[in-house]
Amino acid sequence: MIRKIIFIFTILISLLSFSQKYNFTYQYTFKPDSLHLEKTETELMGLFIDKNGSTYFSLAKVKRDSAIAQNMNSDGMPSNRPVSLNTFPQEKVRGIIQKEWRSNEVISYLSVNTDRFKIIQQITFNWHIETETALIQGKKCQLATVEYKGRKYNAWFTNEIPISEGPYKFGGLPGLIVKIEDTKKQHIWELKGIEKFRHIKLNLSAYIPVTESQYKKAVEDYIRDPMNRMRELKRRYGITSFTSTSPDGTSYSDAEYEKMKTKKIQESFKENNNSIELY
Repeated sequence: MIRKIIFIFTILISLLSFSQKYNFTYQYTFKPDSLHLEKTETELMGLFIDKNGSTYFSLAKVKRDSAIAQNMNSDGMPSNRPVSLNTFPQEKVRGIIQKEWRSNEVISYLSVNTDRFKIIQQITFNWHIETETALIQGKKCQLATVEYKGRKYNAWFTNEIPISEGPYKFGGLPGLIVKIEDTKKQHIWELKGIEKFRHIKLNLSAYIPVTESQYKKAVEDYIRDPMNRMRELKRRYGITSFTSTSPDGTSYSDAEYEKMKTKKIQESFKENNNSIELY
């Protein structure tokens, strides 16, 4: 009994020590369109660990936000230093996921148009740990399986990194998840890098708490009428009409612009229909 207590205590100390010093880079490979599974996208995602929990989001966001911050003066106003954001493209994977270990909360920060939402969940993964092992990224890993939100997953975790964490919302195994994929191989995360901890500053104060159903309704409303917010702003400020010019030099009347933008946004949602969570 004493040996067991000492062993658990040692694991906890190791976990705390490790989690305070490192973060992890995952390559996320996904098929955004369920009707065109030949199309594949990739994005490097960061899993940043501190003593309180983890934060997961696209590393493209880190680079872009850093470029914008470097172009700001101390008063928050744009400086005269030139910076080309074309060098730092928008992230393909939007949103931020935080896990708070003490409260066992998973917090998703998501945006719909200009609205920002925060969803707080308590998630328990019913893992089935298998006997199968494999060497992945130079680490001895063990297989675990789980079903989550309409998909079945195979996860490979290692107790060589004694932290019960993983990419996206996944976690709860006796070691770090090195690789996880759904059985149809439409969403795959693979650990690609480990580095010393970098503190990432995020301002999440503007996100409003909502339920999952409220968030889904906001998405549905936006898809149905993407230009509703613009019309509201025009009414508020008494704007009757305007002419817009696209980057290629094409000019659009008020009605033409609204029609063009509506079609573009709705098509984008149609082409990105294969979400991680099916319900």
